[in-house]
Amino acid sequence: MSFWLGKSIYFYFDRKTFWNSATKEEFGQGNPIFITKMIHRFSRNPIGFPLRNPIVLVLFLVTCILLTVLIDFLESQFQNSGFYISESLLFSSYWWIFLPLWYGQLSLSNLCKTKACFAALVILPILIHLFAFPALVWLISSLLYSHTFEFRRTFEFGLTQHFFKIFLLYTIPIGLFSIFKERLTVYHSSTIPLNHEADDFLTSVAVKDGNRQLYIPTKEILYFSANPPYTNIMHHGKKYLYNMTLKSLSEKLDNRLFVRIHKSEIVNLSKVQSYQSRQNGDYDVTISDSSVLRISRNFAKDFKTKLDLFTQDKA
Repeated sequence: MSFWLGKSIYFYFDRKTFWNSATKEEFGQGNPIFITKMIHRFSRNPIGFPLRNPIVLVLFLVTCILLTVLIDFLESQFQNSGFYISESLLFSSYWWIFLPLWYGQLSLSNLCKTKACFAALVILPILIHLFAFPALVWLISSLLYSHTFEFRRTFEFGLTQHFFKIFLLYTIPIGLFSIFKERLTVYHSSTIPLNHEADDFLTSVAVKDGNRQLYIPTKEILYFSANPPYTNIMHHGKKYLYNMTLKSLSEKLDNRLFVRIHKSEIVNLSKVQSYQSRQNGDYDVTISDSSVLRISRNFAKDFKTKLDLFTQDKA
């Protein structure tokens, strides 16, 4: 299992940076610390699809175009009809549109936190593709061909002949990609011991208490709350102001110990005492100082998953 996980992760990262004789052994053995660093870099990528070189997609699309032309030729032979390679290439533009839309869809997948956003990320490329295909055929044929193909007829052709393909190709890849990321995150959380602190994680924060400079261990902090452009820190019943936005701070925290429960709050899982549903998708969480915070429905699933993993690690 560790071997194949390592091979899968390798596919997503820059080969020149990571792939040397030392890292080969660590991947093959499923070294958890090494995999943690790889996943951490993956999770920090501002986009969801860290493919440096889209050569795989290009080769796939070129193959599809050539197969389309071959199928058109074979159909013309079977039906004793004319074959025009220029028209076959023109209508193979159906495949050209996949490259930018696919890449954009997978790149933006990391920004989607809700089901509505994910649905939009699937539906919008399908709609764009359905209208872009006849528009591209009309534009190219009007400029380069003696006969201009009408937008309406080409749209009807694409809808009847290609809709099922479009639907599958804009749902299956992003679905598999999302499942892979989720399972990788769970593996990361469950494999690395809780008391291991990766070098990239923030272990303490410097705050001012009057004229004093305090250094507070992050594991002792109850929760963080947004106070743009600063962050409020709750520690032992006192509130401190930290000179960093909550978004920037969240990237530096150990995501096995800290979890976002609201767009403006991050809680320490070790300080959670209980939580209960509000019966509307939201939850209330009680922490060790008896404070009650609201868990937004958009972050509830991630909170419960990480709390379960945290509890298992403590047991």
